[in-house]
Amino acid sequence: MGTARTKGAVWAWLVVIGCIGFYSIPTGIIGNTSGIFVAPVMDQFGWTQTDTTMYRTIQPLVAAGGGPIAGKLMEKYNPRWILAAVSAAFGLASWASAYATELWQWNLYGVVYGVTSAFYMYLAAPVLINAWFKKSAGLAISITAATLSILAGGCRPLRQEHMTAVASPIGQELINQFGWQTARAALSIVTTVLSVVLTVAFVRKSPTVMGLLPFGAGEQDDAANQSAAPEPDEGATVAQAIKSPGLYLLILVACIFVMCAAFFQQIPAFAAHGALGASAGAMAVSIVMVGGVVFKLVLGALNDKIGVKYTGIIAASCGAIGILLAYIAGENVALFYAGMVVFGGGYAGLTVIAPMLARAAFGSLNYSQIYSWVSTGIFIATAISFLVYGMIYDTTGSFDLCFILVIGMYALAVVLVPVTLAVSQKAWKRSGK
Repeated sequence: MGTARTKGAVWAWLVVIGCIGFYSIPTGIIGNTSGIFVAPVMDQFGWTQTDTTMYRTIQPLVAAGGGPIAGKLMEKYNPRWILAAVSAAFGLASWASAYATELWQWNLYGVVYGVTSAFYMYLAAPVLINAWFKKSAGLAISITAATLSILAGGCRPLRQEHMTAVASPIGQELINQFGWQTARAALSIVTTVLSVVLTVAFVRKSPTVMGLLPFGAGEQDDAANQSAAPEPDEGATVAQAIKSPGLYLLILVACIFVMCAAFFQQIPAFAAHGALGASAGAMAVSIVMVGGVVFKLVLGALNDKIGVKYTGIIAASCGAIGILLAYIAGENVALFYAGMVVFGGGYAGLTVIAPMLARAAFGSLNYSQIYSWVSTGIFIATAISFLVYGMIYDTTGSFDLCFILVIGMYALAVVLVPVTLAVSQKAWKRSGK
């Protein structure tokens, strides 16, 4: 028993490295740095920005349709080889896009990107960590999310000196020195190799399959941690979850966090069009990215200590307060920056709160299939978020309504997090008695 527990604890953290391989590396190096390639591609081919970035609209829509299928495949087959194949497919498709000269080729890349991201972007890491961690699952999730942010940097080529993370400045320098095609090919090759190697080396389906125990098994937990981490054989059936209003509240909470986090992309334009100026908007990108890394780790640790109910309330409250401070800052740059720091807590909630809330709400028994429905909602919200904010600005000529909408959504999440837990657990805890 001791050996199974010790080896299980070691393997649990090795699996986190595997998650960094198939999730943090491709999303951080390729997915979240796509903005630096937009301008050079437009310049070379004479395309509009809408045409050039259409593949990024196609991707989440395709991924949304593939989410439930990905959940079933992850549960039925060995995720080690599924995710290795997915990592290879995404990396090679990204490499091929470096030589794409027609719009249809970029849009086809968006389809491949969507199919593969249905597995790796929001689903696989929470599923594996849920299986391998009886405790400290929040910290494990937050490590993968924080690594992604460290790798990625800003999604937009704002100003080189404000890109504080790794991939964006390296990618931009490669573009400056060798052109966008060589830069994209180089980043894609590095991503593919690292992703496939780490996935094959460290991803394993579950401790049960290996005859091991998950991290923290057999240790005395406090009440908050027990409620956040049901036993591996506890939880709702898929049918119970689908019939429960709690599942749809859970999806709504996840969509709120992703739509509010997406508003971060509008902050530079808001500052540039107002009294704060473009420099303040560019600095805000760095502040939120760095703050997001810190807050992801903090929220993960808080989840393990006090449970997801209070951690979710804290994250949503930070988001609302931060955006409110930025909105009322006017010409006060210090207040605007303070708002961006606090907003980092809401921004970080996207990748930490949703998977932990699902675990606490519906248990671990059928986590992969149940969370696949949540990831589908996240992809749909991603696809429509930029459209919503763009339409509001185009219609009103102002970001005012966007700020009000984001503050309102975060306030709604404060209410919905505890309600979601209560409603969801009724679907299986009472009926299971």
